[in-house]
Amino acid sequence: MGVKLTNYAALKEAGAVAVSDDGSPILHDDVMRAALKEARKHGLPVIQHSEDTKISSGCTVNLGPTSFRLGLRGMNDEAESSMVERDIKLLRETGGHLHVAHVSAKRSLDAIRNAKKDGLHVTCEVTPHHFTLLDEHIGDYNTNYKMCPPLRSAADRDSMLEGLLDGTIDCIATDHAPHALHEKRQEFERAPNGIIGLETALGIASQVLHHHKKLPLKRIVELLSTNPAQVLNLKDRGSLHKGAHADITIFDPNRKWQFFAVDSKSKSRNTPFDGWELRGKVASTMAGCSIAYHSKK
Repeated sequence: MGVKLTNYAALKEAGAVAVSDDGSPILHDDVMRAALKEARKHGLPVIQHSEDTKISSGCTVNLGPTSFRLGLRGMNDEAESSMVERDIKLLRETGGHLHVAHVSAKRSLDAIRNAKKDGLHVTCEVTPHHFTLLDEHIGDYNTNYKMCPPLRSAADRDSMLEGLLDGTIDCIATDHAPHALHEKRQEFERAPNGIIGLETALGIASQVLHHHKKLPLKRIVELLSTNPAQVLNLKDRGSLHKGAHADITIFDPNRKWQFFAVDSKSKSRNTPFDGWELRGKVASTMAGCSIAYHSKK
């Protein structure tokens, strides 16, 4: 993966709305340059998991006091930011649309902010855990706080909040990664990366961004719905206009509630947000004109 292009024209014809190697970053400059060029021909964004695995190999947490305390190999922010900077440099040559997945480092976001100011078509997303949690929350090897990219420092977390407030960050995405209980109940270095996040994303965004940081509720809806649809050029999604696809969430932005993993609708329970008090409770969801969920409380 990440070494040879597939048939972008055939993918577009089959209904693809973007191209990506998901968690496998494109390391070679020539391959990424070719991907950006070919994707531009077909109007497709290139979604990149920005990680230089030559730097991050064997790392399971962010480099800092927590990695030192736990005796774990730490990943510095250069593993992410150097790839973001490389991709933006290539985008200047090729044009097209680069979307940076799950940004976590201040240096990465600074590069994206500068690229936007220069008029480049670069978009990005952040996860709820990267704008709320810190690497120190791992405690004593709690694998529910293990993800890739790893939880970062307070400076990085605060930068993510700043990017959400000033409009640099386009989307909130959960990077939803369910795992079985026995998979997470391993030594920290052996446990898989990732957490679930679909049920808590709105509540966390509403609590942290709207009620604490005073971000307008309209902006949160844009981050979770309208903007992701626009990034992927989905004309009939993320909108309530007549004729749009009827994927709708009805929620009370002021209702307080507590999330318990044991009550999750997911088959997985790998979450760092167990027991969190949130605000912004979903009442109903509609998918394709059909009621998919309705709260009885």
